[in-house]
Amino acid sequence: MTSATAVRLVEITQRKTSELFEELLAELQRGDFAALNDPDAKIAADDRELVARSGYHDPWSFENVMLGDGGWLEISRSEGETYGWPDGSIETFNPLVTYTGTGLRSGTTVGLGYSENGNIVGFLGSGGSRRGLTVFFPADDFDHSNEMASMIRGGGDTGRSGFGPGAALPPAYANFKTDMLKVRVQGKWNVQAVIVKADDFGTMLNHTALQAKLRKLV
Repeated sequence: MTSATAVRLVEITQRKTSELFEELLAELQRGDFAALNDPDAKIAADDRELVARSGYHDPWSFENVMLGDGGWLEISRSEGETYGWPDGSIETFNPLVTYTGTGLRSGTTVGLGYSENGNIVGFLGSGGSRRGLTVFFPADDFDHSNEMASMIRGGGDTGRSGFGPGAALPPAYANFKTDMLKVRVQGKWNVQAVIVKADDFGTMLNHTALQAKLRKLV
């Protein structure tokens, strides 16, 4: 093994270890281990697996990531669809609605799964290729506001974490309503989140599509 190869391996190990501890620290700062079962933590675990499978270890970046023109067209709706999270848990959705993008989003397939616990999960793809990328949690004042909150990933040194208080959000989120996730949903992470009405499926799909573009999945 050459010295250059050894250095490269050390750099890779350092980055992956930093990502792991970055996510765990955010969870443990809550003072308990409840976040280890949080869907956002499961998405973070899935992101790490994606990096390991693809070999793409460079930081993720929102540079040049924007939404195109066009809207969303519903193409299917089903009941009792299940999804397996990276930790092995299975979640059932009633319904799971799949949409395709129109205009410049043409060809992108994004779905919204409505869980019995009140969460809405945003997916990229369909069938066996479906991948959970966003989770919308009912706000603590949901009965009054009808609003939900979803973490915005893309911050930190690796581009895989959230955006803390005061951090500048990517231009792609300039027209989204945002707030701190922890402020809107007690016990969640202290990161910035998209705030959306529960029936505003277009904004949910746009947020999910942006998160897919961040990961270079579309």
